Amino acid sequence: MATASTDSPTQISAVLASAVGGDGPEEARWASALRLRCRLQPAGGSGSKVMPPTYAPERRGDPPVYIRETRRIDGAEHDCVLLDGIASQANRIEDSLAACIQSSEIPLPTIEVDQGEFGLHSGLEFSHRCFDAWIEDAQIDGRRFGETELFKRLAASPSRHDLAALMETFPVGILLGCWASRKKNPQGTTRLARMLCSEIIAVDGVPGSRPASRIDRHHVSSAVKLLRTTDTSSDRFSLAASDDGKAPKGAESPSELGYGNVAPGIAAHGGITMDHALQIATVSMPALRECGFPTTEGKRNPGRDVAGRVMLTALALRMLALQLERGYDLRSGCLLVPEDEPTVELVGRLGKTVAAWPLISMSTGDLLADAIAAGAKHDLSWSSQKIHLTVSNTQLDLLRQSLAGSAAEAE
Repeated sequence: MATASTDSPTQISAVLASAVGGDGPEEARWASALRLRCRLQPAGGSGSKVMPPTYAPERRGDPPVYIRETRRIDGAEHDCVLLDGIASQANRIEDSLAACIQSSEIPLPTIEVDQGEFGLHSGLEFSHRCFDAWIEDAQIDGRRFGETELFKRLAASPSRHDLAALMETFPVGILLGCWASRKKNPQGTTRLARMLCSEIIAVDGVPGSRPASRIDRHHVSSAVKLLRTTDTSSDRFSLAASDDGKAPKGAESPSELGYGNVAPGIAAHGGITMDHALQIATVSMPALRECGFPTTEGKRNPGRDVAGRVMLTALALRMLALQLERGYDLRSGCLLVPEDEPTVELVGRLGKTVAAWPLISMSTGDLLADAIAAGAKHDLSWSSQKIHLTVSNTQLDLLRQSLAGSAAEAE
């Protein structure tokens, strides 16, 4: 393995340029991947319990489950538990990126939708990103965005060879994947697989137990029964009473409405302890080398293509660094800290590490800024441009009626 280096952003850019098809060190040519393997521990230290996410069980009625599997790591089998899946990691990265775009720390093109009383939302917040229905059916200059020439260009890139429109409108979709799933012609539709993948697993995870109970400040007898009221403007419930001493139909125990004690018991999910957690992240260099950015006349320029690929690579590295900077607070009871500063490795064509850089020391912010400046010389512009859309009246009606329906169901 290559020793981690503290090269300057200019030196790193030269290596990355070679890895994506440009000029640079020979050993970096035809590289396979950028790889990050970060060992993490619970913030409380060894032996502290962490809470993995839960998922629906195979059989209806069973409690939710953790995702457990046996993995071979460094030649040995280990019992592993998923702490953060690929989709969840992508969402966390997008959240951090959205905050940087909002603060103008990163001048990245994006799409935003003003949804009135439901807020202003970036395309990074929607599940299908720039091709989400909330974006496609929103309005721009009184017209449905899905019917504009720009949207049609975004949705008509069946390969990575023509990504100019996405590059200057929503480049995150190129790295994290996007799919124009409602386009009628599947052969001519933008459908890009992820280039950047990250997950976090617990290695040698041991299931634990935890108590579940609640002690009320006041003694409330379970013998008293309550009835929910339909008009909640004054009281949520009334005391149930009947002449024969039996509770009427629909009466509930106080605990159902949040009053009284809950007897101690064992919770369905007790968390786990582990030897360590491991974040595994990769960026596909073959996929990046496929990316092309033709001019408006449809012409390809090798220098322009390489500049765009380096921009995307630098953005991917910045996205990985953002999580390290903001911390690994995955959910309640699952706060992780790195054992050491993680290292980014450039994996060569034969699987050997040909370059390595400490993630913090490699100054991903400066690296990205330099890449954006170099791309601008080839007319690839990232300058905080935003496409501003407004929610359609029909979408707004859908949101309002859904909100009213949810409130009625809760009652």
